Amino acid sequence: MNCKWLDAVSPTGRALRIVVPYMVAAGLWVGLSDAVALWLAADAAAYVRLQSWKAAVFVLATGLLLHVLMREQFARIERSRAKARNLAARLRRMLESLDDLIFVFDDKLRFADAYYPDRTELLMPPEHFMGKGADEVGMPAEIGQALLRTRDERSTQSVEYALELPRGRCWYSAKLSPMVDEEGRFVGVIAVVRDITGLKASEQRCRSLFESLNNVAVQGYDADRRVVFWNGASEALYGYSREEALGRRLEELIIPPADRDEVVRLHRAWVDEGEPIPSSEIELLNRDGELVPVFSSHSMLRNELGEAEMYCVDVDLRELRETQAQLRRAATHDPLTGLPNRVLARDRFDQAMALAEREQTLLALLFVDLDRFKIINDTLGHGVGDRFLQEIGRRLSSCLRASDTISRQGGDEFLVVLSGLRDRGAVAAIAQKIIDAVQQPCDIDGHALSCSCSIGIAVQPDDGADFDSLLLRADTAMYQAKASGRNVFRFFTAQMNVDAHERLTMLNHLRNAIQHGELALHYQPQVDLASGRVVGAEALLRWQCAELGNVPPARFIPLAEESGLIIPIGEWVLREACRQAREWRDQGLELEVMAVNVSALQFHRGDPVEMVGRILGETGLPAEYLELELTESLLVQDGSGATLDTLRRLKALGLRIAIDDFGTGYSSLAYLRRFPIDKLKIDRAFVRDLASDADDAAIVNLIVDLGRILKLKTVAEGVEDHGQLTFLRERGCSEAQGYLFAKPMAPVEFSAYLGASFLLRGRESLPHAA
Repeated sequence: MNCKWLDAVSPTGRALRIVVPYMVAAGLWVGLSDAVALWLAADAAAYVRLQSWKAAVFVLATGLLLHVLMREQFARIERSRAKARNLAARLRRMLESLDDLIFVFDDKLRFADAYYPDRTELLMPPEHFMGKGADEVGMPAEIGQALLRTRDERSTQSVEYALELPRGRCWYSAKLSPMVDEEGRFVGVIAVVRDITGLKASEQRCRSLFESLNNVAVQGYDADRRVVFWNGASEALYGYSREEALGRRLEELIIPPADRDEVVRLHRAWVDEGEPIPSSEIELLNRDGELVPVFSSHSMLRNELGEAEMYCVDVDLRELRETQAQLRRAATHDPLTGLPNRVLARDRFDQAMALAEREQTLLALLFVDLDRFKIINDTLGHGVGDRFLQEIGRRLSSCLRASDTISRQGGDEFLVVLSGLRDRGAVAAIAQKIIDAVQQPCDIDGHALSCSCSIGIAVQPDDGADFDSLLLRADTAMYQAKASGRNVFRFFTAQMNVDAHERLTMLNHLRNAIQHGELALHYQPQVDLASGRVVGAEALLRWQCAELGNVPPARFIPLAEESGLIIPIGEWVLREACRQAREWRDQGLELEVMAVNVSALQFHRGDPVEMVGRILGETGLPAEYLELELTESLLVQDGSGATLDTLRRLKALGLRIAIDDFGTGYSSLAYLRRFPIDKLKIDRAFVRDLASDADDAAIVNLIVDLGRILKLKTVAEGVEDHGQLTFLRERGCSEAQGYLFAKPMAPVEFSAYLGASFLLRGRESLPHAA
């Protein structure tokens, strides 16, 4: 029987739908059956029989109807029960498949049921806690309190609690939800319990990580902006200990007063409306009231109670800001001296130019170049050279006004910008002040050092109207100052451009002089003053340029040294002098020595011992016939001992060592005793005025006596008259050379000179050179 028509109405309606038709049908049956019975019955007995049959039929029909209805109802009930059993089994399987533990409490807050994925997850068998309260089975007090709040408030409660178990301390999280019936009556609590030991461990590791960050400050603030977390880096950055910071409000702790209202507004907007605070660079207060630049980023999290907590991660930017400042300074300042570099000098020049044009004053650019500074670097090392440059930078700064700029261009070059001057005389006064300051001796690592400088000056507007033009002209004037003898300043003139062009032309020709066969050696004899015999010759370089003609050594040798060409030229000179000496010996024209000058640059670059040994081997000249002439500065500034070692190796070859121009620079008894020296050459500056200058005569006397004491030969240069010769012979000078005996001669002329075997033999009258 299909009774779906009954399912759409309420139980009362369903009952009425059965009872009413039944009552109608029963009433009709009774009334109609009685009428039929009266009509059919002939007598009373027949009527009674009919009534009995009628009652039997009614009972049978009623029974059949009741059977059908009851059978369908029982079937429906059984189907409902089966469905309920099926749903219950499915629900249990679902609950038991969860990783969480589920406990059901009845209305008395006693354990009524439990669902668990594995019996081992339970701390005790179910039979030990079923029907008991949480406090009766040893659960923490916070569980009982949470159950009471769930019952009394009819609200879901969350609680975390720890249990000490044999495997250690374990953490659990419980979510308690109330259960009510259809009428709203409290019937129990369902509790979902999760093991959060791993989560707590991860949280602790994360917290430990934050705690261990040395350079990243992490703070946590609750919804009221009170500190709930403060790591060690925050202590170091802001100066507050964790105990001092916890519980204090953010704005009262590290926010500058002017920003506090805005910070409170931003925090409230995030908590209430979900508007995040953007990460940014800001300045916060430390305990001492100082502003600390930080990069601050923020995150809004929820704690175990679901409450908002803002965590701030602050990175200290002070070191970064300092590095950025250093980088900015490095871009505009010289790292060695701390002076402005060319970039900053150009910028300040532009500012000074605008001021000079506005006030109608002079603007001068001074190009300062140290004279022979490379000798200090090559002999004492770059460490000493750097400290010497730092001292020079300080001296230059002391010569200038606050409105002026001194910059280092690189190496031993400095640039000075002078502004607000009325005439060139003021510029000249400052330039001379710089020269006087630079040449004062100073002590660097026990070395008494001094150095002169050459200054080129260009003035705006006469020499140019922009930085590059004035710099070029100041550089040109500086080279003119060097050509004028160094240790002077020169203003730029139009003629200097001509000279600079000639200098460049000369340098270009000099590069090819060896290949074109334009270089030659002339030889000046060295005479033994005791016997009058020619005992040696000094090789002197000459240049006959095809286009420039005869170029004096005073013009091209400094250029060769500055450009580095002196190295290949010097090697050619040594090889040619040794070859010539060997040739004269082969011709029977014997000389005791061939003297060759060696520059400091040539001496310190490469291996001079290897070069000399190789050339002696190539030319076949015995080493004892070669004499190398070195300058005093090369010896006195041997801070590392490299020069001494090189000289000893040279001496081991068997050659001789002479000090050229002795007395003009750094004469010192100490280095004369240390170095393996054979001869001192007295500079021509002292010989020239022997007769008229008592000081020069005393110096020559001293040098000769010094040579005798140290058992060194002495050679006087530039001897030009008999009076000088007589003085030198009487004082015991060993040898002499100069125009009195002969000018430097080409090889053919010198061969003839040697062949004549001219001897002094003690005569008072000596012939002059032709």
